[in-house]
Amino acid sequence: MKPVTRWLKNDPYEIILTANKNFKGSDFAVVRDVLSYEHCNFNSWKIMALSPSYESGTESLKSGSTPIYIAIDTIHHDAFGHWFFESAIWLPKVKAILDAYPNSKIYSMGSRGYKMQILEYFGISPDRVVTKFSEKNNVCIFVNPCTSINDLSEHDKFKEMLVEFSEQFHQTKVSKEIDYLLMPRQKKGNYKSNDREVDTDDIEIYLRGIKDSKVFSSENSKAFNDQVHIVQSSKTLLVTDGSAFLVNAFLAKNSVVIVLGDALVPNQRRVQEKLRILCEHIEHNSAVMYIHSPSNIFTRDCIYQWVKS
Repeated sequence: MKPVTRWLKNDPYEIILTANKNFKGSDFAVVRDVLSYEHCNFNSWKIMALSPSYESGTESLKSGSTPIYIAIDTIHHDAFGHWFFESAIWLPKVKAILDAYPNSKIYSMGSRGYKMQILEYFGISPDRVVTKFSEKNNVCIFVNPCTSINDLSEHDKFKEMLVEFSEQFHQTKVSKEIDYLLMPRQKKGNYKSNDREVDTDDIEIYLRGIKDSKVFSSENSKAFNDQVHIVQSSKTLLVTDGSAFLVNAFLAKNSVVIVLGDALVPNQRRVQEKLRILCEHIEHNSAVMYIHSPSNIFTRDCIYQWVKS
């Protein structure tokens, strides 16, 4: 990261941390006495702190009374898919810090249900998560690089972390007991800019009458582990285009993934390199097919040929 600091009229200092185009160095940067932070763009933090500098790496950290905060949220942290692949992807490394330092906690820029479920999947309890800096005398760890999927850099680092992240969900072999699993688009807590209606009612009615088929709503799931298990237990997975496809297909392995819609991910992967890398990772593990519908209404005809074969 390249630090840029400037003195304001009064306290505090403003520190800009920007990811390098060629990633080198530690996975973390440490800033002391942080008051607040926000994002400048897809790959930069703007930090307000009483101390004017930062440290590369966490070697100087000590257990004690000084609170340690770990900042992982990026610019689109309130969008499920972004948070999963930009913030949660850091959890294997962050968990090691939480385990080593009892006075450390994750700093979250807003509470969302999916954040808490995934944190709990990694064994991180709610009491290790805060939404504000309660003390000015603190240590704040920022992940490096802090890049969004939209950012056009840090591809090698993203590939490396994607493989490590994927391994966290495939540590045990799951029997394929479900022939067809439909995951309807959820209606609560969606990212407003990408929210849309997707009608899969006819498919749902159809599959409920077929043996060894299920309909699973992530809105009703109380634990992320339940979602991981049912996805990995399915031979054929039907999910809507967008984050539902990216996350659930990422969890799947040796499955057929039927994507209901082709307006988002196929277009985004052409201009966002990280999304292309993610899609290729998914396609390496499962077969993927996109279904087109200009009206976002999907009927049993979409899957009839697979069900009857």
